[in-house]
Amino acid sequence: MEGETMLSMLQEASAGRERRSAGAWRSSSARFHSFSASLSCSRLRRVQALLNYSNKQKSDGILCILGIDSRYNEGCRELANYLLFDLYNQTNIDSDVTDLPEEVFDDVIILIKSESVHLYCNPINYNYLLPYVAYWKNLHLHCLTVKEYEDEELAEEFKITSFVNMVQDCCRIQVPYSFQGHVRTFDMFIVEKWPIVQAFALEGIGGGEFFTMKHEMFDASEELWQVYSSLDPVSLEVLITEDLVAFEKQWDSFFSNFDIENSSSLLELSEAQSGEPFRTYFSHGLITSQITEKSSLFSTHRQPFVLFGCHSTKENLNSYSFTFPSEGHLVKNTNNRGGTARHMVVQCTSPRGPLACSRTYFFGNTHVPYMSKDSNQQKNDDFLPKKLRKMFFFQHWIAMVLVTTNLS
Repeated sequence: MEGETMLSMLQEASAGRERRSAGAWRSSSARFHSFSASLSCSRLRRVQALLNYSNKQKSDGILCILGIDSRYNEGCRELANYLLFDLYNQTNIDSDVTDLPEEVFDDVIILIKSESVHLYCNPINYNYLLPYVAYWKNLHLHCLTVKEYEDEELAEEFKITSFVNMVQDCCRIQVPYSFQGHVRTFDMFIVEKWPIVQAFALEGIGGGEFFTMKHEMFDASEELWQVYSSLDPVSLEVLITEDLVAFEKQWDSFFSNFDIENSSSLLELSEAQSGEPFRTYFSHGLITSQITEKSSLFSTHRQPFVLFGCHSTKENLNSYSFTFPSEGHLVKNTNNRGGTARHMVVQCTSPRGPLACSRTYFFGNTHVPYMSKDSNQQKNDDFLPKKLRKMFFFQHWIAMVLVTTNLS
Protein backbone atom coordinates (compact mmCIF):
# COMPACT_ATOMS: atom_id res chain seq x y z
CA MET A 1 0.00 0.00 0.00
CA GLU A 2 2.86 2.34 0.88
CA GLY A 3 4.54 1.59 -2.46
CA GLU A 4 1.33 2.40 -4.34
CA THR A 5 1.02 5.72 -2.50
CA MET A 6 4.61 6.59 -3.34
CA LEU A 7 4.05 5.65 -6.99
CA SER A 8 0.96 7.86 -7.26
CA MET A 9 2.86 10.78 -5.71
CA LEU A 10 5.65 10.32 -8.26
CA GLN A 11 3.15 10.16 -11.11
CA GLU A 12 1.51 13.39 -9.94
CA ALA A 13 4.88 15.08 -9.64
CA SER A 14 6.08 13.87 -13.04
CA ALA A 15 2.79 14.77 -14.74
CA GLY A 16 3.53 18.46 -14.35
CA ARG A 17 7.29 18.28 -14.78
CA GLU A 18 7.31 19.96 -18.22
CA ARG A 19 5.26 22.85 -16.89
CA ARG A 20 7.50 23.24 -13.86
CA SER A 21 10.71 22.74 -15.82
CA ALA A 22 10.34 26.12 -17.50
CA GLY A 23 9.30 27.59 -14.16
CA ALA A 24 12.43 26.20 -12.53
CA TRP A 25 14.63 27.92 -15.09
CA ARG A 26 12.78 31.19 -14.54
CA SER A 27 12.96 30.90 -10.74
CA SER A 28 16.77 30.85 -10.75
CA SER A 29 16.92 34.35 -12.18
CA ALA A 30 13.66 35.57 -10.64
CA ARG A 31 14.81 34.91 -7.07
CA PHE A 32 18.18 36.59 -7.61
CA HIS A 33 18.59 39.30 -10.25
CA SER A 34 22.37 39.03 -9.98
CA PHE A 35 22.50 35.26 -10.61
CA SER A 36 24.62 34.25 -13.62
CA ALA A 37 26.30 31.22 -15.14
CA SER A 38 29.73 32.60 -14.30
CA LEU A 39 28.72 33.11 -10.66
CA SER A 40 27.45 29.52 -10.41
CA CYS A 41 30.81 28.27 -11.71
CA SER A 42 32.68 30.68 -9.45
CA ARG A 43 31.06 29.25 -6.30
CA LEU A 44 31.91 25.73 -7.42
CA ARG A 45 35.55 26.71 -8.10
CA ARG A 46 35.84 28.20 -4.61
CA VAL A 47 34.81 24.88 -3.10
CA GLN A 48 37.09 22.94 -5.46
CA ALA A 49 40.00 25.17 -4.47
CA LEU A 50 39.87 23.65 -0.98
CA LEU A 51 40.94 20.34 -2.48
CA ASN A 52 44.06 21.90 -3.98
CA TYR A 53 45.00 24.57 -1.47
CA SER A 54 43.68 23.26 1.84
CA ASN A 55 45.72 23.79 5.00
CA LYS A 56 45.00 20.18 5.83
CA GLN A 57 46.30 17.08 4.06
CA LYS A 58 45.07 16.93 0.47
CA SER A 59 41.84 15.01 -0.14
CA ASP A 60 40.28 13.60 -3.31
CA GLY A 61 36.76 14.94 -2.96
CA ILE A 62 34.07 16.64 -0.87
CA LEU A 63 30.93 14.57 -0.41
CA CYS A 64 27.50 16.18 0.05
CA ILE A 65 24.49 13.93 0.72
CA LEU A 66 21.02 15.36 1.30
CA GLY A 67 17.87 14.11 3.00
CA ILE A 68 17.35 10.80 4.74
CA ASP A 69 20.49 9.33 3.13
CA SER A 70 22.62 11.51 5.45
CA ARG A 71 20.08 11.53 8.28
CA TYR A 72 19.26 15.11 7.28
CA ASN A 73 22.76 16.39 8.00
CA GLU A 74 22.61 20.20 8.15
CA GLY A 75 26.23 20.66 7.11
CA CYS A 76 25.47 18.95 3.80
CA ARG A 77 22.33 21.05 3.35
CA GLU A 78 24.38 24.19 3.99
CA LEU A 79 26.86 23.28 1.25
CA ALA A 80 24.01 22.45 -1.15
CA ASN A 81 22.40 25.83 -0.44
CA TYR A 82 25.68 27.59 -1.22
CA LEU A 83 26.20 25.78 -4.53
CA LEU A 84 22.51 25.84 -5.51
CA PHE A 85 21.74 29.39 -4.32
CA ASP A 86 19.45 28.56 -1.39
CA LEU A 87 17.38 26.03 -3.33
CA TYR A 88 17.13 23.97 -0.13
CA ASN A 89 16.53 26.89 2.20
CA GLN A 90 13.16 26.14 3.76
CA THR A 91 12.28 29.82 4.17
CA ASN A 92 12.88 30.64 0.50
CA ILE A 93 11.55 27.49 -1.09
CA ASP A 94 9.44 27.97 -4.24
CA SER A 95 5.73 27.19 -4.02
CA ASP A 96 5.81 24.55 -6.76
CA VAL A 97 8.65 22.71 -4.99
CA THR A 98 6.44 22.23 -1.93
CA ASP A 99 4.24 19.95 -4.07
CA LEU A 100 7.07 17.41 -4.23
CA PRO A 101 7.50 14.75 -1.54
CA GLU A 102 10.47 15.62 0.66
CA GLU A 103 12.18 12.30 -0.05
CA VAL A 104 12.00 13.06 -3.79
CA PHE A 105 13.24 16.64 -3.62
CA ASP A 106 16.08 15.75 -1.20
CA ASP A 107 17.20 12.75 -3.28
CA VAL A 108 20.59 14.26 -4.16
CA ILE A 109 24.25 13.23 -3.81
CA ILE A 110 27.09 15.53 -4.91
CA LEU A 111 30.75 14.57 -5.01
CA ILE A 112 33.04 17.51 -5.76
CA LYS A 113 36.48 16.68 -7.14
CA SER A 114 39.23 19.14 -8.03
CA GLU A 115 38.47 19.02 -11.78
CA SER A 116 35.00 17.49 -12.00
CA VAL A 117 31.67 17.00 -10.21
CA HIS A 118 29.47 13.92 -9.86
CA LEU A 119 25.76 14.54 -9.29
CA TYR A 120 23.16 11.89 -8.50
CA CYS A 121 19.54 13.04 -8.67
CA ASN A 122 16.17 11.74 -9.85
CA PRO A 123 14.17 12.77 -12.95
CA ILE A 124 11.79 14.84 -10.82
CA ASN A 125 14.17 17.11 -8.89
CA TYR A 126 16.48 17.22 -11.92
CA ASN A 127 14.42 20.10 -13.37
CA TYR A 128 15.05 22.22 -10.27
CA LEU A 129 18.76 21.46 -10.06
CA LEU A 130 19.49 22.00 -13.74
CA PRO A 131 19.44 25.85 -13.77
CA TYR A 132 22.27 25.87 -11.24
CA VAL A 133 24.41 22.90 -12.33
CA ALA A 134 24.11 23.16 -16.12
CA TYR A 135 27.15 25.44 -16.31
CA TRP A 136 29.49 23.33 -14.19
CA LYS A 137 32.61 22.09 -15.94
CA ASN A 138 33.05 18.29 -16.27
CA LEU A 139 29.69 17.46 -14.71
CA HIS A 140 28.93 13.71 -14.52
CA LEU A 141 25.18 13.22 -14.11
CA HIS A 142 23.70 10.04 -12.61
CA CYS A 143 19.95 10.06 -13.30
CA LEU A 144 17.27 7.56 -14.36
CA THR A 145 14.38 8.21 -16.72
CA VAL A 146 10.93 8.84 -15.23
CA LYS A 147 9.73 5.36 -16.21
CA GLU A 148 12.79 3.69 -14.67
CA TYR A 149 12.46 5.76 -11.49
CA GLU A 150 8.92 4.48 -10.93
CA ASP A 151 10.44 1.06 -10.19
CA GLU A 152 11.49 1.59 -6.55
CA GLU A 153 13.81 -1.39 -6.39
CA LEU A 154 15.59 -0.39 -9.60
CA ALA A 155 15.84 3.22 -8.42
CA GLU A 156 17.40 2.22 -5.09
CA GLU A 157 19.92 -0.09 -6.77
CA PHE A 158 20.84 2.64 -9.24
CA LYS A 159 21.45 5.12 -6.40
CA ILE A 160 23.77 2.74 -4.57
CA THR A 161 25.62 1.83 -7.77
CA SER A 162 25.99 5.52 -8.65
CA PHE A 163 27.38 6.26 -5.19
CA VAL A 164 29.91 3.42 -5.44
CA ASN A 165 31.02 4.56 -8.89
CA MET A 166 31.38 8.18 -7.71
CA VAL A 167 33.81 7.42 -4.93
CA GLN A 168 35.68 4.44 -6.38
CA ASP A 169 38.86 6.42 -7.16
CA CYS A 170 38.76 8.51 -3.97
CA CYS A 171 40.91 7.46 -1.03
CA ARG A 172 40.45 10.55 1.13
CA ILE A 173 37.02 12.18 1.31
CA GLN A 174 35.87 15.28 3.20
CA VAL A 175 32.33 15.82 4.50
CA PRO A 176 30.65 19.09 5.63
CA TYR A 177 29.79 17.48 8.97
CA SER A 178 28.73 20.60 10.94
CA PHE A 179 26.84 23.72 9.96
CA GLN A 180 27.71 27.27 11.01
CA GLY A 181 27.09 27.95 14.68
CA HIS A 182 26.65 24.31 15.60
CA VAL A 183 30.12 22.76 15.75
CA ARG A 184 30.25 19.05 16.41
CA THR A 185 33.26 16.80 16.90
CA PHE A 186 33.69 14.85 13.69
CA ASP A 187 32.86 11.15 14.07
CA MET A 188 33.39 8.98 11.00
CA PHE A 189 31.36 6.18 12.62
CA ILE A 190 28.31 8.47 12.64
CA VAL A 191 28.88 9.03 8.91
CA GLU A 192 29.16 5.25 8.50
CA LYS A 193 25.60 4.98 9.86
CA TRP A 194 24.17 7.22 7.13
CA PRO A 195 21.83 4.97 5.06
CA ILE A 196 23.56 5.43 1.69
CA VAL A 197 26.99 4.96 3.30
CA GLN A 198 25.77 1.81 5.03
CA ALA A 199 24.50 0.53 1.68
CA PHE A 200 28.05 0.78 0.34
CA ALA A 201 28.83 -2.45 2.21
CA LEU A 202 26.13 -4.49 0.43
CA GLU A 203 27.40 -7.46 -1.53
CA GLY A 204 26.70 -7.43 -5.24
CA ILE A 205 25.55 -3.84 -5.81
CA GLY A 206 27.70 -2.18 -3.13
CA GLY A 207 31.42 -2.06 -2.53
CA GLY A 208 31.37 -5.20 -0.43
CA GLU A 209 33.04 -3.68 2.64
CA PHE A 210 32.48 -0.87 5.12
CA PHE A 211 32.93 2.56 3.62
CA THR A 212 35.31 3.82 6.30
CA MET A 213 37.54 0.78 5.86
CA LYS A 214 38.15 1.73 2.23
CA HIS A 215 38.04 5.53 2.46
CA GLU A 216 39.58 7.97 4.94
CA MET A 217 37.01 10.52 6.14
CA PHE A 218 37.66 14.11 7.25
CA ASP A 219 35.61 17.14 8.25
CA ALA A 220 35.48 20.04 5.77
CA SER A 221 33.13 22.28 7.78
CA GLU A 222 35.38 25.08 9.03
CA GLU A 223 37.14 25.58 5.69
CA LEU A 224 33.78 25.69 3.90
CA TRP A 225 32.47 28.34 6.30
CA GLN A 226 35.24 30.66 5.15
CA VAL A 227 34.12 30.06 1.56
CA TYR A 228 30.49 30.83 2.45
CA SER A 229 31.49 34.17 4.01
CA SER A 230 32.99 35.46 0.73
CA LEU A 231 30.98 38.24 -0.84
CA ASP A 232 29.69 37.80 -4.39
CA PRO A 233 26.87 39.50 -6.37
CA VAL A 234 24.10 37.23 -5.04
CA SER A 235 25.24 37.32 -1.41
CA LEU A 236 25.49 41.12 -1.69
CA GLU A 237 21.99 41.23 -3.19
CA VAL A 238 20.64 39.20 -0.26
CA LEU A 239 22.54 41.42 2.16
CA ILE A 240 20.96 44.60 0.76
CA THR A 241 17.45 43.41 -0.14
CA GLU A 242 16.79 41.13 2.84
CA ASP A 243 19.29 41.47 5.69
CA LEU A 244 19.56 45.25 5.54
CA VAL A 245 15.77 45.68 5.46
CA ALA A 246 15.44 43.70 8.70
CA PHE A 247 18.44 45.57 10.13
CA GLU A 248 16.89 48.99 9.41
CA LYS A 249 13.62 47.97 11.10
CA GLN A 250 15.51 47.45 14.35
CA TRP A 251 16.76 51.05 14.22
CA ASP A 252 13.23 52.31 13.55
CA SER A 253 12.04 50.41 16.63
CA PHE A 254 14.94 51.76 18.66
CA PHE A 255 14.21 55.39 17.72
CA SER A 256 10.52 54.92 18.51
CA ASN A 257 11.52 54.47 22.18
CA PHE A 258 12.74 58.07 22.19
CA ASP A 259 9.82 59.60 20.30
CA ILE A 260 8.27 60.66 23.60
CA GLU A 261 6.62 64.04 24.03
CA ASN A 262 6.85 63.96 27.80
CA SER A 263 10.45 64.69 28.82
CA SER A 264 9.94 63.14 32.27
CA SER A 265 9.08 59.81 30.65
CA LEU A 266 12.23 60.01 28.58
CA LEU A 267 14.35 60.46 31.70
CA GLU A 268 12.95 57.20 33.09
CA LEU A 269 14.14 55.13 30.13
CA SER A 270 16.61 52.40 31.08
CA GLU A 271 19.33 50.84 28.97
CA ALA A 272 17.44 47.55 29.00
CA GLN A 273 14.18 49.13 27.82
CA SER A 274 15.65 51.24 25.03
CA GLY A 275 17.86 48.40 23.72
CA GLU A 276 15.12 45.79 23.69
CA PRO A 277 14.59 45.89 19.84
CA PHE A 278 18.27 45.19 19.23
CA ARG A 279 18.40 42.32 21.74
CA THR A 280 15.26 40.63 20.42
CA TYR A 281 16.53 40.78 16.84
CA PHE A 282 19.94 39.45 17.84
CA SER A 283 18.64 36.70 20.17
CA HIS A 284 16.15 35.41 17.61
CA GLY A 285 18.92 35.14 15.02
CA LEU A 286 21.14 33.20 17.43
CA ILE A 287 18.35 30.77 18.27
CA THR A 288 17.36 30.10 14.63
CA SER A 289 21.05 29.57 13.76
CA GLN A 290 21.61 27.48 16.90
CA ILE A 291 24.51 29.74 17.91
CA THR A 292 25.26 29.99 21.63
CA GLU A 293 27.49 32.33 23.61
CA LYS A 294 29.96 29.44 23.88
CA SER A 295 30.09 29.00 20.11
CA SER A 296 33.26 29.92 18.20
CA LEU A 297 31.06 32.06 15.96
CA PHE A 298 29.91 34.24 18.87
CA SER A 299 32.00 37.36 19.45
CA THR A 300 31.68 39.54 22.54
CA HIS A 301 32.60 42.51 20.34
CA ARG A 302 29.59 41.91 18.07
CA GLN A 303 26.85 42.21 20.68
CA PRO A 304 24.01 44.71 20.59
CA PHE A 305 24.13 47.28 23.37
CA VAL A 306 22.78 50.63 24.56
CA LEU A 307 24.88 52.39 27.22
CA PHE A 308 24.09 55.77 28.74
CA GLY A 309 26.51 58.47 29.87
CA CYS A 310 29.26 57.43 32.25
CA HIS A 311 28.23 53.77 31.87
CA SER A 312 29.65 53.74 28.31
CA THR A 313 33.32 53.48 29.29
CA LYS A 314 35.67 51.01 27.61
CA GLU A 315 35.69 48.89 30.76
CA ASN A 316 31.89 48.60 30.68
CA LEU A 317 31.94 47.79 26.96
CA ASN A 318 34.46 44.97 27.46
CA SER A 319 32.51 43.40 30.32
CA TYR A 320 29.07 43.86 28.75
CA SER A 321 26.72 40.92 28.11
CA PHE A 322 23.59 41.54 26.04
CA THR A 323 21.72 38.85 28.00
CA PHE A 324 21.99 40.93 31.19
CA PRO A 325 21.10 44.53 30.25
CA SER A 326 20.96 47.08 33.02
CA GLU A 327 17.59 48.14 34.43
CA GLY A 328 19.22 50.52 36.92
CA HIS A 329 21.07 52.78 34.48
CA LEU A 330 18.54 55.40 33.40
CA VAL A 331 18.83 58.54 31.31
CA LYS A 332 18.29 60.58 34.46
CA ASN A 333 21.09 59.09 36.60
CA THR A 334 24.07 58.25 34.34
CA ASN A 335 25.90 61.56 34.31
CA ASN A 336 29.34 61.63 35.98
CA ARG A 337 27.77 63.58 38.85
CA GLY A 338 24.66 61.41 39.04
CA GLY A 339 22.52 63.70 36.91
CA THR A 340 21.02 63.36 33.44
CA ALA A 341 23.15 61.61 30.82
CA ARG A 342 24.49 63.77 28.00
CA HIS A 343 25.02 61.00 25.48
CA MET A 344 24.51 57.30 24.74
CA VAL A 345 26.55 54.74 22.80
CA VAL A 346 24.53 52.18 20.84
CA GLN A 347 25.27 49.19 18.61
CA CYS A 348 23.01 46.98 16.51
CA THR A 349 24.46 43.76 15.13
CA SER A 350 23.18 41.18 12.69
CA PRO A 351 23.53 37.75 14.30
CA ARG A 352 24.09 35.84 11.05
CA GLY A 353 25.84 38.32 8.77
CA PRO A 354 28.40 41.10 8.52
CA LEU A 355 26.02 43.98 9.25
CA ALA A 356 26.86 46.03 12.33
CA CYS A 357 26.44 49.70 13.13
CA SER A 358 27.70 51.61 16.19
CA ARG A 359 26.69 55.19 16.88
CA THR A 360 27.02 57.88 19.56
CA TYR A 361 23.97 60.09 20.14
CA PHE A 362 23.84 63.23 22.29
CA PHE A 363 20.94 64.30 24.46
CA GLY A 364 19.76 67.91 24.68
CA ASN A 365 21.78 70.87 23.40
CA THR A 366 25.09 69.82 24.94
CA HIS A 367 26.27 68.94 21.42
CA VAL A 368 25.37 70.59 18.11
CA PRO A 369 25.29 67.92 15.36
CA TYR A 370 26.11 68.59 11.73
CA MET A 371 23.08 70.01 9.91
CA SER A 372 22.58 70.59 6.19
CA LYS A 373 22.21 74.21 5.02
CA ASP A 374 18.54 73.70 4.19
CA SER A 375 17.62 72.33 7.60
CA ASN A 376 15.01 74.23 9.60
CA GLN A 377 15.82 72.61 12.92
CA GLN A 378 14.84 74.65 15.92
CA LYS A 379 17.58 75.48 18.39
CA ASN A 380 15.81 73.84 21.29
CA ASP A 381 15.27 70.45 19.63
CA ASP A 382 16.15 67.66 22.02
CA PHE A 383 17.08 65.16 19.32
CA LEU A 384 18.38 64.96 15.79
CA PRO A 385 15.37 65.09 13.42
CA LYS A 386 14.23 61.66 12.27
CA LYS A 387 14.80 62.34 8.55
CA LEU A 388 18.38 63.42 9.19
CA ARG A 389 19.00 60.46 11.47
CA LYS A 390 17.95 58.16 8.63
CA MET A 391 20.09 60.07 6.15
CA PHE A 392 23.15 59.53 8.32
CA PHE A 393 22.21 55.89 8.85
CA PHE A 394 21.93 55.12 5.14
CA GLN A 395 25.18 56.95 4.39
CA HIS A 396 26.75 54.73 7.03
CA TRP A 397 25.55 51.40 5.62
CA ILE A 398 26.47 52.37 2.05
CA ALA A 399 30.01 53.03 3.22
CA MET A 400 29.93 49.82 5.24
CA VAL A 401 28.88 47.71 2.23
CA LEU A 402 31.64 49.24 0.13
CA VAL A 403 34.21 48.50 2.84
CA THR A 404 32.95 44.93 3.20
CA THR A 405 33.17 44.42 -0.56
CA ASN A 406 36.73 45.72 -0.68
CA LEU A 407 37.80 43.57 2.25
CA SER A 408 36.46 40.43 0.60
